[in-house]
Amino acid sequence: MAVKFLMEIGFIFKNDTKYKRIAGGTNLSYTDDLSCLNIVNKNIKIKTKNGDFIFEVKSVDIFSSISGFLNIGLTLYDSIEFDFVNIRDKVYIMS
Repeated sequence: MAVKFLMEIGFIFKNDTKYKRIAGGTNLSYTDDLSCLNIVNKNIKIKTKNGDFIFEVKSVDIFSSISGFLNIGLTLYDSIEFDFVNIRDKVYIMS
């Protein structure tokens, strides 16, 4: 299984038990091949100081940043491990 770095977490939002959301900046732009972001209902890995955790992606949102690169928002299905996720943790796409 291969992993590819996607982003560093810059924002975390928890909505009780329905879903969890993370967002962060990436070095991708609208002119890049964004097919790597076709990860709905697939797994990502988040590397934290407490270990590596696998989460299933519920939805992906892409929006531009002031720098011209993309910000990516990922809504994740509920998981008890989400409590271990922190800002500046690294997110990887699994393939």
